[in-house]
Amino acid sequence: MPSPDSPDLHPPASQTQRSLPVEPRPPEPALRGGKGRFSGGLADYATALVQAPADVVEDLHRRSWTLTKLVAIVLLTLSATGVVVAAMSGGLQWFVVPLKLSLGMLACSLLCLPSLYIFSSLAGASQSLRETAAALLMGVALIGILLVGLAPVSWLFSQTTGSSAVMGFIHLATLLVASWFGLALIRRVLTALNPNAVRGLGGWSVMFVLVVLQMTATLRPLVGPYEGQLIGDKAFFVDHWANELTAGPRTR
Repeated sequence: MPSPDSPDLHPPASQTQRSLPVEPRPPEPALRGGKGRFSGGLADYATALVQAPADVVEDLHRRSWTLTKLVAIVLLTLSATGVVVAAMSGGLQWFVVPLKLSLGMLACSLLCLPSLYIFSSLAGASQSLRETAAALLMGVALIGILLVGLAPVSWLFSQTTGSSAVMGFIHLATLLVASWFGLALIRRVLTALNPNAVRGLGGWSVMFVLVVLQMTATLRPLVGPYEGQLIGDKAFFVDHWANELTAGPRTR
């Protein structure tokens, strides 16, 4: 009978630690779809981005104009959103704001594309730069689609209030909600393009939102009357918001 001091009764601490089970991280939600075929219309792409984004990923490897279609969706949806934003002031803003929002969002995507490719590569991803651009455009296109879906609510407030600060807050809230879903789609698309989940993109997501917010301040005024220039003076977006709040309500 082994004694209490027998080594069989007291395994090494390292062996005990190795035997402890390690709980794996929950897997990234898979993209829906994957068996659809597109007829080439923008409506098919917009529907797939909401219901079956895996179809867009498959189409990316079959057709060369997928990126062009995604850019067209971004331009159309952000232009439509710009019309709703300009509804409060009217005048030249009907033409200026849609132009600013659509081209400004594409500029933000172009500025953030290199960092997304580098960050995802450091996280273990191996997709090409074209596939990275497709993932980014899919997320930005989804943001535009969600903004169009929220446009009736924003339009109602634009017709019932004359405060630029209130309308700015409403448009900012809808942008942040749409960005939440768009950034989540970017992460899931990158995971679908790689054998393992791509993690550690939270910092890049924060940077993307900051770039978009700074762009809205650079292209001001988006809410309110046209001030005779397409690009405003240099200002950090937090300082711009503080000045708007302290300047008092500005009516149409």
